[in-house]
Amino acid sequence: MTDPRDLAIQATCPVVAMPMFGELGPQPLGQRMVLGSNGLFVQMRTPWLECTARSGDVDMRLPFGQVRETIRFTFGGIPRALLEAFVEHARAALPNEVAGALIYDTTSGDLRLSMHRALAAGPGHVNYRIDDLAEQEVLAIDLHSHGRLRAFWSSEDDRDDQGVRVCGVFGNLDRKRPTACFRLVVNGLFRDLPHPWDAKPSEPAGG
Repeated sequence: MTDPRDLAIQATCPVVAMPMFGELGPQPLGQRMVLGSNGLFVQMRTPWLECTARSGDVDMRLPFGQVRETIRFTFGGIPRALLEAFVEHARAALPNEVAGALIYDTTSGDLRLSMHRALAAGPGHVNYRIDDLAEQEVLAIDLHSHGRLRAFWSSEDDRDDQGVRVCGVFGNLDRKRPTACFRLVVNGLFRDLPHPWDAKPSEPAGG
């Protein structure tokens, strides 16, 4: 492989084989693909996330080790107090939808809630502007509401949910306990996560 464009792509997303007997070297910041005897996996490491997720099956025997799926957030569980604060904002905007995010500070390791500025909103949509972040901040958890409708992933959500982040949607906000859906997004790969209020302490979305 001599084309510099291919070399650049391989540098940003290398492909490695899982050792059968030894250990795979630590994952640096960024993305790599790991081929194991039990499938093809994507490994992603950011300042707030370390994950290994299956992205494809392998239909032949390969002389590689097995890869285990893992998801770990640097900040631990998603703080329930921040989610409850978002729900209160969403209820105050009924029947319209709202959008916001939990912003991760790479220096302090803390999360904060930021409500996005709505440009247009209604019971079935919200268009918004994301405020500029400080140099040490990254958007970790993307949140939006469905007003009085149930929580679900729409085809528009599937198109919009790109990059690397956790996405959450809250619905039935006119009820005492809203419905919610959460998932991890890794460059077009979706992994469902438990509702942070229902998750067990060992699960990544637990609080």
